[in-house]
Amino acid sequence: MTPALMDPTLIKAGDHVIIRMPSSNAKIVCIKENTTISLGKFGSFRANEIIGTAFGHTYEIEKGGSIKPHKQSSFDNADITEANNKEINDDPNSQKLSFEEIEKLKLKSLSGDVSAQEIINSLTENNESFAKKTEFSKSKYIKRKQKKFMKSFLPLETTIYNLCDYFFVVNPSKIRGIRIDTLSQMLSLANVYSGARVLAVDDGQGLVVGSLLSRISEGGIVFGVHDGDVHNYDILRYTNFSAETRERLLTLSWSKLYHKMEPFTEVLAEDASEQDKTGRERRLRGHTKLSNTLNNLNRGNFDALVISTNYDAKSVVERLIPYLGGSRMLVVYDQSKEALVELFAWLRESPSFINVQLTESWLREYQVLPSRTHPLMNTSGGGGFLVSAIHLAPTQEEATNPTPTAASEN
Repeated sequence: MTPALMDPTLIKAGDHVIIRMPSSNAKIVCIKENTTISLGKFGSFRANEIIGTAFGHTYEIEKGGSIKPHKQSSFDNADITEANNKEINDDPNSQKLSFEEIEKLKLKSLSGDVSAQEIINSLTENNESFAKKTEFSKSKYIKRKQKKFMKSFLPLETTIYNLCDYFFVVNPSKIRGIRIDTLSQMLSLANVYSGARVLAVDDGQGLVVGSLLSRISEGGIVFGVHDGDVHNYDILRYTNFSAETRERLLTLSWSKLYHKMEPFTEVLAEDASEQDKTGRERRLRGHTKLSNTLNNLNRGNFDALVISTNYDAKSVVERLIPYLGGSRMLVVYDQSKEALVELFAWLRESPSFINVQLTESWLREYQVLPSRTHPLMNTSGGGGFLVSAIHLAPTQEEATNPTPTAASEN
């Protein structure tokens, strides 16, 4: 089966995959044929073993680098029983195995001679207080030992949800601290649909641009304005977007925003070398691409303007709002409320905007298990702030001349 026809829920060679380990730590790996993927103390496995398997299933690593599906423990579905913990004392002598014996089991586990489940079974069988515990306590005990000894992993697809969740934990500054609920609010407020033309400023290394691309299909584009000559949408390389999807992304440097194109007039001498001809073709392609990009921008009437920038939010909006169509949404994100206050006040006073809002999303995660559903004790302190507004239809003068003048730039 060719890669183009493979089930998208199956892992293919060349895919990026988020590997979640028993400790809840995760890492992103690229699945390359005939290579070995190392998970540190949790073991290593051959990449060929995971190609063609499904995302979202837990696999155990066996000796030699092979893998097998993880069997669910009977304690994973613990329920209420008559047992209780009132007779259990915190006694270190309740574990019959000595420290030295446990260390020997660990060494055998590292070499693959003893499985993690055999170690856990030995610990529970030699623990005098284990049988007295409630089913819930037994389940917690088993899970703690699995995090410590189990050689297993959970492969997750690099969807925008999973990537946002991963980087929010591992490196939140990379994505400017955007939490998954805030990102979903941005997409909802911006009203991004399949054929939309969206103008975006993303200084969070491509998370916002990637999320917009995931919503766009045939007929739509995402137009990104960025610093430097080349964009730094690093997160896009972790997504498994098709080439067709990536072609819907157009980018332009801030320095080229008001660039006036001149006709390409370079002429080569009759005795020009092959190197000169190749160079001219390359420059012609660059000129044509820039011209098409600017034409797309100057068409205006974008369906949404979505901004996550390190610059002053008000100045960015002032430069890009002429390109936004009437009755279309403006959505601006920042980690702090103070960075958006000036923009919020300016939008409230402007006759070109209505329904101006400054909001903060709040998230509380819950553990959902039979007879023990409750909110988690630890949660993030904040996921950032959003300013949203509806842009009214531009005046006739704005519609005929969407590009800001030099006077307005100053």
